[in-house]
Amino acid sequence: MEKIFDKITPPIKIKTPRLIIDDITEKDKQAYFDLYTDEQLNRWWGYDYREDLGENAPTPEYFYCFMQSLKEKKEEYSFAIRHDGKMIGELVLYNFNEDQSAEMGFRLSKDYQGQGFAYEGANALKDYAFNQLKVKALKTKCFKQNIPSKRLIEKLGFSKFEESDTHFYFLLKNSTTFTE
Repeated sequence: MEKIFDKITPPIKIKTPRLIIDDITEKDKQAYFDLYTDEQLNRWWGYDYREDLGENAPTPEYFYCFMQSLKEKKEEYSFAIRHDGKMIGELVLYNFNEDQSAEMGFRLSKDYQGQGFAYEGANALKDYAFNQLKVKALKTKCFKQNIPSKRLIEKLGFSKFEESDTHFYFLLKNSTTFTE
């Protein structure tokens, strides 16, 4: 059976009424850097780049190469969310499992939050994962304190299946391909 990651065939271009979801390229290095180093966004992402960098200063090149290395290792695929040609956020598919499930993540620049862009982009990625990649189930999580993320995840149709001291965990099964 073909692995989910191998079904992703660049260049990716997913269109919605207001957005383009596509590959992050070298021209996005600064916008990607800005997403990664935004302290308010970073606290909800669940990964602190400073743990890997230590005393070294982060650079746009570092984050771009890090993202590319995860893609090359087939661990994670990051997508740009674009509005009017500008990268305003990131969508991610990762934790590709043998049971044909994957995890999804998203983050959006503060300037574009509260306008429906995260829902529009995440919904498009969800459809792409289910219809093009034939993912049987998507999982996602959010910090318990991140109420806007929780609301968005539920609006996308995910159901909470577990929680820890810090996170809610959600699942959405693909109704067109999932069989018990």
